[in-house]
Amino acid sequence: MDLRRISTSLTREQKLAVVSIADVKAQVRVSHSEEDELIAVFIEAAYDYLSGPEGWLGHCCLLDEEFEVYSAGPDRYGFELPMRPIKEGAAIVFDYLANATYTPVAPESYFVGTTGVFPRVHRIVSSRAWPYVGIRNPRAYRLRFVAGFGAAADIPSPIKLGIRMLAAHWYQNRETVGSEGRTVGGEIEYGLKALCGRYRIAHDHS
Repeated sequence: MDLRRISTSLTREQKLAVVSIADVKAQVRVSHSEEDELIAVFIEAAYDYLSGPEGWLGHCCLLDEEFEVYSAGPDRYGFELPMRPIKEGAAIVFDYLANATYTPVAPESYFVGTTGVFPRVHRIVSSRAWPYVGIRNPRAYRLRFVAGFGAAADIPSPIKLGIRMLAAHWYQNRETVGSEGRTVGGEIEYGLKALCGRYRIAHDHS
């Protein structure tokens, strides 16, 4: 399965709309503005740590982003869309390869289901089988879709707090080893699990 992001990369300003510099300054009780740029860097890094195909949350987008995925064909349940969340009834672009050209799959023949771990494109039982594409090709089918909670206001508050806490932690602990020689990070990992664990799926889908 070949997954790629096709929307424009999110800007720092979009990520700072999720958690602001002021939010993190309140978290660390900082009133001066000399390190606002540094705090913005930590917020952006914390957002990227949680979100996206390689993020800690596990193939989860926070702000809406558009993706394209290629597949050799369906499994017994249909086609998995390897990013989440996807809104119920979301519109997708679904094509199959015919004569070296991608042709739309009839939209009345499938629907997007969001009840499993990852959303799936299912064939409507009363419709015909999936379009036949001949010799097996890893790019025989192409699906384009939008994944994410929506705008900044739609992102769950525990995830926002996780970003805020992570950025504050990096601001206060700028080395991997603390002043007493112990590794920094155990407490923050526990906090992330407590706040964001319900939204997380490990990369082995567990």
